[in-house]
Formats: sequence, C-alpha cells, structure tokens
Amino acid sequence: MEIKIIGKGCFFCKQLREICDQLVVEMNLPDGRIVQVNDLEEMLSFGVVNPPALVVNGKLKMMGRVLVKSRIRRAIEEELAPERKDDPHDRP
Repeated sequence: MEIKIIGKGCFFCKQLREICDQLVVEMNLPDGRIVQVNDLEEMLSFGVVNPPALVVNGKLKMMGRVLVKSRIRRAIEEELAPERKDDPHDRP
C-alpha cells in the first residue's frame, strides 16, 4: 500500500504525515509505505490545488486540512477492503 502526503511541508502536511505514521502502526500495515510529495507537477497530476492532500494507492482521497484521524483511517480502509477480500486466509 502506498500512501502519499501531497504538500510543501506546511504545518498541516506535517500533521497529516504524523497521523499516517500512527495509522500504519495501529492498523498493522507492514507493507504501508508513506511518501512525501512536494513536486508541483506531481501535485497537479493528482488534481491537488489545496494541499495537504492524501493519496492512497494512486487515488486522491482528501484534500485541504485533513487532520481528522478517523477520516484518514476510513480512507485507508477503503483501499484495504479489496486487498483483504482477495486474501485466501480470510476465506472460511
């Protein structure tokens, strides 16, 4: 799973990164990779005009002051659902 924090490193970008770091541990996502994106062209390629933004597995999930941990968790869980459905260990 790839989690991108898109923004230039402002206070809100740093807060979003801290929350994502916490969630990777809390949600037991050993393959969760967090990437900071501050390149303007890449930011625009995701349609981000109001950073910070959260992109999970290539999908823009939220943009702006996204500091609500429960909303960020939900955005990550939405991308986990298909992966976990296909996990043969989850089948009865």
